[in-house]
Amino acid sequence: EDMAPKRRDSRRTRLVKQIQRFLLVSAFGLEIISIFATTVTGTMLLAQADRPTGHKGGEEYFSPMGFLQHNHEFEYLTARITFLQGLFNWLVATAMEMAIPKRGEGEAARRMNAFISSSLFSIILLMLSFYNAHMSFYDNYAHMLYVYCKVLFKRFIWTWPIRPMAWLYIPSVIWSVRSGVLAFSTPRDLDNDD
Repeated sequence: EDMAPKRRDSRRTRLVKQIQRFLLVSAFGLEIISIFATTVTGTMLLAQADRPTGHKGGEEYFSPMGFLQHNHEFEYLTARITFLQGLFNWLVATAMEMAIPKRGEGEAARRMNAFISSSLFSIILLMLSFYNAHMSFYDNYAHMLYVYCKVLFKRFIWTWPIRPMAWLYIPSVIWSVRSGVLAFSTPRDLDNDD
């Protein structure tokens, strides 16, 4: 539990540890969502021959990606974003763990950890640059996230009639945000010494 916040930690170290733990858990959750979304979408596409081809039936597409993006944009974006964001979150969390000095760590270990941490951050930037240069349908990753938020809001929040699950997932999201604010704002004196 080196990454658990301790009372002796500085404010900066404590915040980095909290963010690192959040990123690790969110990376796992995002990758699970990615697997789930691609499995459901694959099954949905296999059944496509049994019903009209999406809300733009009759249109021809030059690629399967074009078909997905036009007829199943939410599923397409969910699969792409959750996979990549989960990978980024895991890499950032690992880099942050390496960046935090450990008790009893020598100078050679600290230098190696700084090298590993900076290398991981460089890899993240290179991956994002590569991804943006090979983007289809969107200007860049930030634009893709913006479109995803719009699609998500229209599909699950701003819809009529209200989806029955909204009565559960909206309060659940609110509760999670509240819990996150409480977790990140907990005073240091409530942490353990070791």
